[in-house]
Amino acid sequence: MSQKNTHFAVWMVCIILLAAFVGFVLVDSNPIQRGNPSAVTATHNSPRGSKVRPTDSSQAVSEGGSPATSRPNPRAPRPIGIMQAHELFDLMKSSPDSIASITIFNGSDRITLLRSDNGNRYYVTLPERGGTEAVIALAQEKSIAWKAETDSTATLRGFFFSFGPFLILGGILVFFWYRNRQGGAAGGPGGMGFAKSRATDHDAEGADVRKVTFNDVAGCDEAIKEMRRIARGLRRRKLYAFFGAKLPKGIILEGPPGTGKTLLARALAGETDGTFSSTSGSDFVEMFVGVGASRVRDTFEKGRKKVKETGKPHIIFIDEIDAVGGKRGGGTGESSNSEREQTLNAILVEMDGMKNNEGLILVAATNRADMLDNALLRPGRFDSQITVDLPNKEGRSAIFAIHTRKKPLAENISCDLLAARSYGYSGAEIEGACNRAALLAAERYGADIPEDASEAEIEAALRKAGAVISLADFDEGVDFVRFGSADPAKQKAMAEDDKRNTAVHEAGHACVSDVMPGADPVVKITIMNRSKALGYVQNMPSDDRYGLTDEQIIARMVTCMAGRAAQEVILGKSDTGAANDFEQASQYAYNMVTRWGMSRLGHISVGRGGTGMRGMSGSGPIANYGPGLADRIDDEWMRIVEECYKMARAIVEKDRTRIEALAKTLLEKETVLGDEWNAFTAQNPSRVDKNSLSFDPAAPEGGKE
Repeated sequence: MSQKNTHFAVWMVCIILLAAFVGFVLVDSNPIQRGNPSAVTATHNSPRGSKVRPTDSSQAVSEGGSPATSRPNPRAPRPIGIMQAHELFDLMKSSPDSIASITIFNGSDRITLLRSDNGNRYYVTLPERGGTEAVIALAQEKSIAWKAETDSTATLRGFFFSFGPFLILGGILVFFWYRNRQGGAAGGPGGMGFAKSRATDHDAEGADVRKVTFNDVAGCDEAIKEMRRIARGLRRRKLYAFFGAKLPKGIILEGPPGTGKTLLARALAGETDGTFSSTSGSDFVEMFVGVGASRVRDTFEKGRKKVKETGKPHIIFIDEIDAVGGKRGGGTGESSNSEREQTLNAILVEMDGMKNNEGLILVAATNRADMLDNALLRPGRFDSQITVDLPNKEGRSAIFAIHTRKKPLAENISCDLLAARSYGYSGAEIEGACNRAALLAAERYGADIPEDASEAEIEAALRKAGAVISLADFDEGVDFVRFGSADPAKQKAMAEDDKRNTAVHEAGHACVSDVMPGADPVVKITIMNRSKALGYVQNMPSDDRYGLTDEQIIARMVTCMAGRAAQEVILGKSDTGAANDFEQASQYAYNMVTRWGMSRLGHISVGRGGTGMRGMSGSGPIANYGPGLADRIDDEWMRIVEECYKMARAIVEKDRTRIEALAKTLLEKETVLGDEWNAFTAQNPSRVDKNSLSFDPAAPEGGKE
């Protein structure tokens, strides 16, 4: 809801409530005047014995009586009091002369009493049964002037208290509905701000927002190179205009989560000294039809206004654009969402319509560019599609350098060393690992500093202790990002049988991986109980890999199956800890058969497909092959998995003593790092002949190399 509409609604409700309150107070403060003032008259006390009767609902006089000639000064204060029913009856019996008049309201159990001695008024609530009749009878007996009138506000008051809240709520809803109809469909500011853009204006947030440049981005050199070219074009438009070159209107950044797509968009704005606003695809989708398209128009209109006011480029960043930019049509319910398609159509028109978008650059990020509509990717709209992939070793080293440049590091730490220990990590994961390491160091040194120490005392104590972030802190940070936190208390609470099962399982992984040709070197083995794993073996390649050979894939599959094989051979039992191992091995085998052409079925790729969006049809995913081939595929990948298990079990049986020794070490130390592992393998060499460990899944039956 916009601030203007919010204030208006609050003021409207306050005015309604205040008017109701004032009206009722005014009415209640002068009950004699509730009816027609000219028609309601009071009477003096009638002579005793005379009959007093009400005339009609608007006038009451007594026989022989005359209109009141002496009334309290209307300007004099008349306090309102409350009198109990029994007090009224006592007063009427004991001092009838002190009562100037009694007003009885038809249909109500409340009366008003006017005192003649001091002019005060009192409210009296009578018993529901017989209370009014008793007052009338006693007033006639004591010759007290009384009158009956219809309480015109009683019905109003009952109606207000019964239906007032619903009327107020209905009025508010009607108001906002009207505002939405007035401004929402036209893209205006009405309808609680539904039609307004939800893009965050980073320039309006003030100087607290740090300016980002390409020096703050690392690990994606190709993407940075392309973005630098666009930044130069925005800064030197005259140069490019001389040759008739046009800058891209839109840029698609595609890559896995955490690779720096948002950071690249902010860096583009920072390098061009331009303005920057960001939003996401889901911000355009609402339950009201037409709101998404209105927000698109408002977003672009604000961007053009920024360019006109500042004379600088304006970058609009849309994260997860596939939420609204997916392929249209296809017959599926997902792709036929009319609101999403209207929003996409609005984006298409705004990017390549009749309006001038000079100086306006739309940068969008997605993990699945293949899902986007073709009209969105054509030249003239998103001209440039840039892949932001996971960083290589040099890129990870540069990212570590960025995130550790203001952190005190131990002397034995280098960014290259940290990069080697974080293979496959994204920039966001590296940032998380660095932050976790800093937290651990702060907690370690903070344990010796009093809680009430001042900032100066804390800084002095840290400098005296030579506080630095150690390599162990970074190791824990890297593990925390992928496997969660380690809880020593939880580790101690584990049963000894569970610890031994885990130790044998992980020892089997490590020892089999050590002898398999094509396996990556082991850098860490641990049985520490973490939130995402009971234990794990960490393998890191010496160099970055951009593809896998069949030998490397088989090595990974055999290593996966080695944990269960070790438990069965050494312990004679198995547990549920191998579920993830089986999942990985099965996925590798299935891809070898259906995607990579590494099986007896030949060089084929028969992945899932279909005519709908994302390869889906109305009934779900369909395979582009028949049931006969499906059976052969199942037989083949299951055969590969079984052969890998047989090889893993054969290695475990030959190296049983070695695996038991490593399991014993793990039970004592819980974690074995790379240097310790190298020392262990030197003292406990394998008995397996590595030359005999070859398996070609594509070889004919019985054919092993």
